[in-house]
Amino acid sequence: MIKEKLLELVRDGNFWFRDQAIGVPRPEYLSKLASFTSAPGLAVCVVGVRRAGKTFVCKQFLGKTIAEGLRKEQTLYVNFEDPSLRPLLGIELLQDLYETYRHFVNKSAPAVIVLDEVQNVLGWEKWVRSMLEKQEAVRIIITGSSSKLLSRELASLLTGRTLTLPIFPLDFREFLRFRGAEPKKERELMIKRKEILSFLYEYLEYGGFPQVVLTEAPEVRLEILKELFDGIVTKDIAERHRVREVNDLKVLAVLTVANFSSYISVRKLLNIFCSTTRRKISPSTVNRFLGYFKEAFLCFYVPIFSHKIKDQLQYPRKVYSVDVGLANAVTSRFSENLGRLAENVVAVTLLKRCGRENLFYWKSREGHEVDFVVKERTRVKQLIQVCWDPSDERTRKREVRGLAEAMKEFGLRQGLVLTADFDGEEKVGKKRILYRPLWRWLLQDTQSS
Repeated sequence: MIKEKLLELVRDGNFWFRDQAIGVPRPEYLSKLASFTSAPGLAVCVVGVRRAGKTFVCKQFLGKTIAEGLRKEQTLYVNFEDPSLRPLLGIELLQDLYETYRHFVNKSAPAVIVLDEVQNVLGWEKWVRSMLEKQEAVRIIITGSSSKLLSRELASLLTGRTLTLPIFPLDFREFLRFRGAEPKKERELMIKRKEILSFLYEYLEYGGFPQVVLTEAPEVRLEILKELFDGIVTKDIAERHRVREVNDLKVLAVLTVANFSSYISVRKLLNIFCSTTRRKISPSTVNRFLGYFKEAFLCFYVPIFSHKIKDQLQYPRKVYSVDVGLANAVTSRFSENLGRLAENVVAVTLLKRCGRENLFYWKSREGHEVDFVVKERTRVKQLIQVCWDPSDERTRKREVRGLAEAMKEFGLRQGLVLTADFDGEEKVGKKRILYRPLWRWLLQDTQSS
């Protein structure tokens, strides 16, 4: 049904009558979006944690397509977190919006449509599927802050009809770009070494959420992170899943994120929760909440490497926060946690580069460990330890021992240790151990990681 009032509600967010704020470009994502949207008959699903930059990336893409020749009227952007649309949410709203757009703005020309935070619209999947089946002259981009857009909802109704693009908070190179300090050439890395290392400490403390990075005052940054953490827990989890035990949910969210870069299990969290609150909570509730945290992209879990699925299910997983700034916001022990924070940054970087299904930790029967096992198809591609200060002989030997054992098991000749700022190598028998500064590894070409 054509409703002129709907046009008034969405016009300010569109390029039709005025330019839109699009922020600092993130060309890596724009390139992927351009590639994905060129595939006929598919919707592109842009997902990620709240305020990671999904909206800005989508608007940057719309702006880019307009700059390349698409008329402004051939784009449509709708934000379903807009309070003015909340009373109207429902599958009829999508059809009404589309018909109104076609009537008043773009009669029949091809269009690029962005449906932002679409998980707020009941039945959105049916409308998108219908549009794809009709082969309308539109390219559809949907965004959401829930990994359910990757799983149940897509699997049930949009199987084979979507391409998924995860958006993360800024990686370290993007962080430097936002701060106007991105090195353009390899030789700049050594010239700006001290400056880059200083920025790394800032990144480890406040993380990569764009709004935080662009805020100067430290106390304001911390407040933004605390508010963001609360928004994820209350809006993306409690409200979405109609959680009754909201206080328990918040406590468990804090405990989970506070244990970043550590082993975690339902039993461990259950014990910490009970000793902290003096209240009881069921194991099934803890397990359910852990699933919600993953679904909302608050954190993710890395399993042990094993060819046996049973081992992956039985052994504790390691938990990592989607952003170290959030972890610091709930722990407030930055200087004590540098090693763990560095490990968390490496985990998120590997998640972005390699994918969740290719990332594991390793542990021998004797208890020797490797922080990260990176798999490529059916083989192990790389082993990585994170050791902030390898000058401590005992710590260094422990990290090297774990790498040497894992290299032997996987038939690799080389292992990598990421450090604060130490660069070097050593041999263990015929094996090579490379030491590389974390900042250099974070800025290197993705293909060589």
